[in-house]
Amino acid sequence: MPGVSDGKMDSLDTHLEQFKLSNHANQTALQGLLKDHSQLLDNYKSLKKAYEAQVANNGVTLEPVQKPRTPYVLVLIDGNGYIFNDEFIRDKEEGGMRAARMLNVAVDDYLRDAIPGARDARVIVRIYADLTNLSRLLAKSKLVGLEKRSLAPFTAGFTRAINHFDFIDALDEEGTKFKIRETFKLAGEDTACTHILYAGCHDTSYLPQMVPYSGMTSKITLVQGAGFNSEFHQFSLNVTQFPTLFRWSELPSTARSVRLSISDTTEPTSSPRKNQTSKQHIYTPPALRNATQWGHDTDPMFSASETFAEGINESGGTNGSWEHKADTKQKTSQTPCRFFQKGFCRFGNSCSYQHIPSSVGVPQQTTNGHGTERKISKSLPSNIAPGFIPINKDSQRIDVLFTPPTQAEWQFYNARFQRQKPCNSYYLQKACTRFNCPYDHSPLEPEALRTLEYLLKCSPCPRRGSCRAAECIYGHLCQKDDCFGEAKGCRMRPELHNVDPNLASLVPAEDDLVHDATPESLIDAW
Repeated sequence: MPGVSDGKMDSLDTHLEQFKLSNHANQTALQGLLKDHSQLLDNYKSLKKAYEAQVANNGVTLEPVQKPRTPYVLVLIDGNGYIFNDEFIRDKEEGGMRAARMLNVAVDDYLRDAIPGARDARVIVRIYADLTNLSRLLAKSKLVGLEKRSLAPFTAGFTRAINHFDFIDALDEEGTKFKIRETFKLAGEDTACTHILYAGCHDTSYLPQMVPYSGMTSKITLVQGAGFNSEFHQFSLNVTQFPTLFRWSELPSTARSVRLSISDTTEPTSSPRKNQTSKQHIYTPPALRNATQWGHDTDPMFSASETFAEGINESGGTNGSWEHKADTKQKTSQTPCRFFQKGFCRFGNSCSYQHIPSSVGVPQQTTNGHGTERKISKSLPSNIAPGFIPINKDSQRIDVLFTPPTQAEWQFYNARFQRQKPCNSYYLQKACTRFNCPYDHSPLEPEALRTLEYLLKCSPCPRRGSCRAAECIYGHLCQKDDCFGEAKGCRMRPELHNVDPNLASLVPAEDDLVHDATPESLIDAW
């Protein structure tokens, strides 16, 4: 075995001593670090104890720091009063899913346009309803089956379609109101709820909870629907509508009262009391009823107003006085005067018939030969949302109820007509393209204008039920009660007397759609 030299041994001794010194320095440093850490920990404990003692002495309660919550918008709907349109209900699950998607789009559009601060928040929809009773009402309208909860497939589809969209069965009406009130209260106090779209404005029992939020347009928007109660306007909140989603008319069995037509602005009428039906009696002038022909040498576009005035002259009346021709089959003193019941009798107290108010309830005899009554004025809607067209279940356009002119309005129109015949296009379509038009373009009295509008509503629209023009001046069905197309002077085609007058849905109007008002188009339409 070879030996180790002395030089190498000295070198190893030197390295060993250096390692010992280095190790001792590391140990010393480690001890210093441990001592400093222990001192720092003791200082922390002392400071914490002193802080807690100070907090306890000052009565300050420490609360844990909470993570900011995600903002949301609540759409709160009373499903007993806000019912989806028929086309959604009929399609069951598919209809429910489609309704949820369309509601989501409609809410997003509204938030983007009206509430910029809430457009980035997530949308939560809560619909509460008495599913059993609602299914029964819809079954009467033949929209769902006869099962106890036949609406359940629709509500299940709605709930499944989108996260945070729920259609909940609240068992009964009281349960629905309880859930609506509590959910509204919770969302109103929640700072994470940036806005509430409130669809419960059909029931006055919800009024008290709205009082603290009067004028808070940044927090609450009211949703208008069927049976909207005007008392909710007192809170000065924004109002929006979703007419393509919710019915704009109440179900037949839930209708509360017949509302006055907003088009009758010439005579002030007192609003009916609650639960009291306000009947509207349509008065048809004899000249319009007795006219047997509408053919004239004049432009058919203007024949409606011309023929009416000529019929007045032929009957012997002047300046709005109508000739009272008694029915020879009913000349008895006990027979009620049908002209008086419809609004006006020129003979007054000297009339040989009894002047019994229509409110007494004397049934009018039906002379149409059909053996049935046609009370269309009770079925037509009294008003609709601007920018929409009312349609029935057959997708045919119907009209808003247009009450006949009063006696004073007929007199205004007749007097104006005697001076010069008014131009229909100029007054009703806001433009006249006829070169050197021979008809009157001077300012027209409101009473005469309304009468002119009524006369055009008695003329059929060339497109009939398929019309979607925003400002169509013609009629799309006959609005006269007990008229089956056989009455003298009725210009509506027979098929326009068979149109279902019940409102089923609303569709957007087509603003760019303009009728061809030339004589040829009107002649073809007739």
